[in-house]
Amino acid sequence: MKCAKFLDKYEYIIFDMDGVITSEENYWDIAALTVYELLNANHYYGITPFDPSDALSRVKEIRNEVFFGDKTITLVKERGVNSNWDLGYIVFAYMLSGKCKSYKEVYDYISQTSLLAFDLYTECAQLLSEKLGLPVEVCSRNEPVWNMCRDTFQEWYFGSDEFEVFYNVKPRCQGKESMEMREIPAIALDDVLTVLSTLKESGKKLMVATGRSDRDVSNPVRLWDIGKFFEPDAVATYTHITQAEQHFLKMGKKVILTKPEPYIFLKALYRTSYPDEKIIAGEYHKSLISKALIVGDAGSDLFAAKRMGCDFLAVLTGISGESARGYFEKEKAEYILPSIKGMIESC
Repeated sequence: MKCAKFLDKYEYIIFDMDGVITSEENYWDIAALTVYELLNANHYYGITPFDPSDALSRVKEIRNEVFFGDKTITLVKERGVNSNWDLGYIVFAYMLSGKCKSYKEVYDYISQTSLLAFDLYTECAQLLSEKLGLPVEVCSRNEPVWNMCRDTFQEWYFGSDEFEVFYNVKPRCQGKESMEMREIPAIALDDVLTVLSTLKESGKKLMVATGRSDRDVSNPVRLWDIGKFFEPDAVATYTHITQAEQHFLKMGKKVILTKPEPYIFLKALYRTSYPDEKIIAGEYHKSLISKALIVGDAGSDLFAAKRMGCDFLAVLTGISGESARGYFEKEKAEYILPSIKGMIESC
């Protein structure tokens, strides 16, 4: 096997993980369970006792309802929303605030607005502020109400017991089983390994820029033994985003660095040890960007690549599958492939 000819011009290949190497199915299940619990459980904003085992047994049914047959997932990704924490927060906010009376109305409302990722977060914070009688800052992204959504998600991902060990915080809901080991690759694992090994053996420097935290990305990397293919100090995660945002906040500067901002891709390309101040200030060798290719499955990846000035390869292994081709054509992705398998070819 060898690299596809179109890759000759690139030295660095930066992979998003979910929808590209790892499947996002498990995360979408967890995001749906998160919204369902927040709105229905009496330990949050619902009125009924909550049985996590029962909810988990009905996860596909719940996801189909909460995300309107997955149409809402597709829609918010096209608007540049990257994190599944943000996906859950948006749906939760529109429902709890009363802006939307059903999950279908959430889809209909977002589809009829022109709001993109950060504008959606702003509107959701305002709606929650009015509903809960809290300052809008408390309801904003990365603040207490949003953090509640994130923590609920993490309880499902880790399971109640492991969540308490990892975060040293009592979970709001006991009895959740861990969903960590439900990870599956976006394509057959043998194909993932063949693609990554061929690219590396061809001299490409492989990197990762993901919306997962360090802990979340470590599971598939460890289980599938793919860490050896990536450059040292070139796996940039949501943990880096959080640390950087908190660092700048302590300096009195509030910044949002999640995709579609290009920070996470720059952090991978210039290595995670490169100072955040220099990344934000644009103090890096721009010549590397013309030699880099970003591989992703979502609008947030493409928008970040454009802001960075980097070529983009869209793969159709995300939520929309082949039907996403038209979207990426409209947004002028440099390359579109059914999967990362198209990055290599037979000798």
